[in-house]
Amino acid sequence: MSGLRLWSLAVVAAGVSLLAGAPLATAQDAPSSETPQAQPKLTFPILAFDRSRVISQSQMGMALEAKIEAARSALLVENDQIYADLEAEEQEISDQRPMMTDEAFRARAAEFDAKVTEVRDQQDKKARDVQSLYDSGLEELETEMNAVLTRVARDLGAVVVLERQQVYLMAGSIDVSKVVIDQLDARQVERDAADAQEPTTPPAEDRSTEDTPASAD
Repeated sequence: MSGLRLWSLAVVAAGVSLLAGAPLATAQDAPSSETPQAQPKLTFPILAFDRSRVISQSQMGMALEAKIEAARSALLVENDQIYADLEAEEQEISDQRPMMTDEAFRARAAEFDAKVTEVRDQQDKKARDVQSLYDSGLEELETEMNAVLTRVARDLGAVVVLERQQVYLMAGSIDVSKVVIDQLDARQVERDAADAQEPTTPPAEDRSTEDTPASAD
């Protein structure tokens, strides 16, 4: 009898151990006709973001930086070549000075000075054009960033969004820089996909090259 009792207890213990990992049925799990209450929406009245991080880490910002860096590098190479050419020309004028009259030398020197001034003005304009290209690209990025920030603030119930450099102390949970970067990248992917799907207009046929029917003799 004791052996049968021990065997029964072992079976009961095994059943308990199997049920230990399963959720217990309670009165709360029973079907109810009452409508379940919605969980309160998490809100963050104050948010912060790192503008520099968004610009440097978003696809749009990195593309802008790469474009401007390429333009600046090309301009620097061009400036170095122009400087070398002008330096060589100046040395040539200096070498020819003993064989030139004063009047001829003054005319050549004035011509060279005018050329230097013109070249400098041209290169300065190119530098301003590069800066304008950066400013316009940054303005476009700021517009996209503001649109994303507005949506993030609305979704999280924020009434204030601060730039991180303006905050002395804060919890990291209110920094939405990564969220802004991800949404900016998603918008960029959508734009790229839309641009790729735009139909291209085939070139107009040149009617003048069409074969004309041969006239009957």
